[in-house]
Amino acid sequence: MMSNLIDLMSELEAEILQLRMLLREVAIPELCSYFHVPLVTKEEQDSIIEFGYSKIEVTTLTGHEALQRSLEALTDFYVPDSSFSRRFVTKHPGLIVVSGAKFEISAQVKRVNSAKLAFKAGVLALSETALEKWKEVHDRFMHLITTTVYRSIYCFDENVHRINFNWVSRPRVSNLTKTELLEKIENGIFTVPPSHSMESWKAVLAADKSLIERQTNDTFTIRRRIKLRPEASIRLEDANSAIGYSAGLPYIVFNRPGYFTPLESFDASKKQNRTRKEDSLQLLIKRMNLYADSNSSKGKS
Repeated sequence: MMSNLIDLMSELEAEILQLRMLLREVAIPELCSYFHVPLVTKEEQDSIIEFGYSKIEVTTLTGHEALQRSLEALTDFYVPDSSFSRRFVTKHPGLIVVSGAKFEISAQVKRVNSAKLAFKAGVLALSETALEKWKEVHDRFMHLITTTVYRSIYCFDENVHRINFNWVSRPRVSNLTKTELLEKIENGIFTVPPSHSMESWKAVLAADKSLIERQTNDTFTIRRRIKLRPEASIRLEDANSAIGYSAGLPYIVFNRPGYFTPLESFDASKKQNRTRKEDSLQLLIKRMNLYADSNSSKGKS
């Protein structure tokens, strides 16, 4: 199985090499952009996990330097060394504008993305447990970040009207009934955190159940925020609306966008205000990111 995984990586690297050669031949360097986002060190990691980013300094590159960094990004699958975070992996927001060879490049991007899916399937087939998969993969690929291998390359065959880069941290929302929530809490008995004994963990869950049972709500909301990441809102020339795309890798387009907003540095002190929906929610259990509508969530006396 491991030799198969090595073969799959070799096939992926060969497909990416072919794509890089094609892009280098027909790219228009003066229209290319690359936005350098600094790596996160392990020393910075814990603070970001607890408090979030305060600032991210973005460096804008253009011309041949932007094209070169964009091409290198396509094979950036590893952390440089063990001093860097594996949880906050490098993002490569950028734009490669090319002239000609649309069919060849589009087809090659599809082959690269298919090879990525094949490698991912090979990793998933290694074991049913995440730890075993991690061990087997890293026995062969030191410092590999599998999620960077899995990233799709976005290539837009249609003319692009607008590209607006931005920073986003959207919540992943799931709604649960009271019955479903109580069942979820009960199932937590099987995953005791390292900071708890079985008895102390049972006490936490019992307190959580008691809190939920006192609520008058029929439904509850779990809002886990996705890590802050660069994205772009992209509208094609014939589209009625824009669609958001992750900017983990540079985009490939075949025309100069009519409107283009570069990625700016992030400053937490300037982030947007909370939405009305968020303001109406009452945090019940921080550990679970569990909320209830404050207009209807009132404990029974």
